[in-house]
Amino acid sequence: MSSPAASLKPARRKSNASWRRYARHPGFMTGFVILAVMVVIALGARWIAPYSPVAADMANTLAAPSAAHWFGTDQYGRDVLSRLVWGTGISLQVAFSVMVISIVLGVTLGSAAAFFDGWVARVLVALIDILLAFPGFLLALALVAARGSSLSSVIWAIAIAFAPRVAAVMRAVVLTIKPRVFIEASTALGMAQWKILLVHVIPNSLPPVIVVATVGAASAVLGEAGLSYLGLGVQPPAPTWGNVIADGQGFLASHPLISLSAGTCIALLVIAFNLLGDGLRDTLDPQMRRRADARTL
Repeated sequence: MSSPAASLKPARRKSNASWRRYARHPGFMTGFVILAVMVVIALGARWIAPYSPVAADMANTLAAPSAAHWFGTDQYGRDVLSRLVWGTGISLQVAFSVMVISIVLGVTLGSAAAFFDGWVARVLVALIDILLAFPGFLLALALVAARGSSLSSVIWAIAIAFAPRVAAVMRAVVLTIKPRVFIEASTALGMAQWKILLVHVIPNSLPPVIVVATVGAASAVLGEAGLSYLGLGVQPPAPTWGNVIADGQGFLASHPLISLSAGTCIALLVIAFNLLGDGLRDTLDPQMRRRADARTL
């Protein structure tokens, strides 16, 4: 009779093999490192930022970069570096919240639209198609304008705007899993449809959905920055990257570092999420994984 420790060894070896695949993927590791640094900055903003992100100093407006203010100050004398550091937390909060909400909504809508038949499926498919017909940013813009400008409004607006993409991917994956033998066997054994969906269908459909949602986090960062830049996102003087770009737009000729620094932060975070998404796709997709292993050999 095998011991519990011996039974855990195959699972541990499988986990170690998965981590080795991730570690061998340069894009995934690059994105992971960038994102890890961003998370550390966000968590340690209270100690990393040299000044308050909202404290104005009208005697020191539009100061050039110096030892006291590495990225200079804006038109209100606020330290740009401090605003960027504190803005990291808001961007990450939006990205991760949108990713989780869009996965929950998308998985629910997409799996129900593919697995069940009749009028329920037709209504859900029509709803997904209607939402996909609207450009995501314009839909988020309309939702924020209807709900009001706040961090929660921005998160829910972007999540609702992106959820149809996750739902479309989920529906496509479920349609490929639905006719498989183990689903027919579960039905023949009398397992309830909702239980088959929760136990068998959704777990086997999640890998591509997680990849899409990870890339969607990058869209969430861009969406939040765009809404804040237009004045419909998190309202000033909150230190978001979009607000920093908006503050510096009138001084691009004389003080370009204000907007360029925030734009660089947005670009880095978007690149990190995209690299993570590519790495997850390559490691979770069996065909892509076999190709990568063949190249390694």
